[in-house]
Amino acid sequence: MAVKLGIQLFSLRNKLAEDPVATLKKTFEIGYRYIEPANPRADQDPVIGYYIPEQEVKDILGQYGAHICSAHLGPLSMETIPEIARVHKSLGNRNVVEAIMFFKDYDFLMKRCELYNSVGKYLVEHEMNPLIYHNHYHEYQLLGGKEILYTIMENTDPAYVNFEIDTGWVKRAGRDPITEMKVAGDRIRTIHIKDFSHTPPNLLIGKDDPISWETFGANNQPGDVMTPEDFVEIGTGMMDIQSILDTANELGVEYAILEQDDTAKDIFDSIAGSFENLKKYKGLEVQ
Repeated sequence: MAVKLGIQLFSLRNKLAEDPVATLKKTFEIGYRYIEPANPRADQDPVIGYYIPEQEVKDILGQYGAHICSAHLGPLSMETIPEIARVHKSLGNRNVVEAIMFFKDYDFLMKRCELYNSVGKYLVEHEMNPLIYHNHYHEYQLLGGKEILYTIMENTDPAYVNFEIDTGWVKRAGRDPITEMKVAGDRIRTIHIKDFSHTPPNLLIGKDDPISWETFGANNQPGDVMTPEDFVEIGTGMMDIQSILDTANELGVEYAILEQDDTAKDIFDSIAGSFENLKKYKGLEVQ
């Protein structure tokens, strides 16, 4: 069974802020049928993050035969997860994702691993899938002599914690996406796909200290900064999308999710272009 195509709603953040309902409908009219919300306000609004009522989201999904394939939800804690799980189970989504986290020291990293195990156990016990951790570049920094992402893998229970490998961020960490997907192996549940007009700068060069929320963006040096023109539609850049999809299928990945972090085009034109290009790839269920 081929991996299914989804779209990360962070791609449409500006349009969603203007008119979330119209933006969802336009996305489905382009052809996407699986969405991954990006919701950092799940403690206030555990649905998709734009205060659209739960039933209205269900109605819109039903109108287009669409689904929530997974969701970036935060802040995650044992206090917030019961309502998050209740709402997303009701919406038909079984995949809860830790979107981003920064680790100030090794002790904090270990405490987060404990939390991920606990949250994942709660999800599984309530008929959800294991918690999913999504990487950026900074999880490939060393902390305690090992890459942060590998420490998370080694200190979380595979029964309770899985992974969403963002192939674009892997590339920006100077790593090979195929290799990193295979490192995660059968613990990968989803991947992010994106494309670049040129090989992106390696953000880890000369940066061994833990990255914080405050320095995540500010840490960029002139040679690190990517412009909207550097983020291109799938199939028009340098990423080996077919090999990524082949590996995803080999590993049993459920969803390959487009994340268009930026674009020089209108975002609807950009995601429409990627949608058309993605039809040519093997092993991908586009609709």
